[in-house]
Amino acid sequence: MTQRKPPGLDFESWIDRQIREAEERGEFRALAGKPLPEEG
Repeated sequence: MTQRKPPGLDFESWIDRQIREAEERGEFRALAGKPLPEEG
């Protein structure tokens, strides 16, 4: 990812949007490694 944060946009909002869009594209579905155990 080489995009720069747009001026006037809150940094956290920009990061959240980048993560949400990556999730929607399915970029986190086939990550290497095994899942961490659920906490709770």
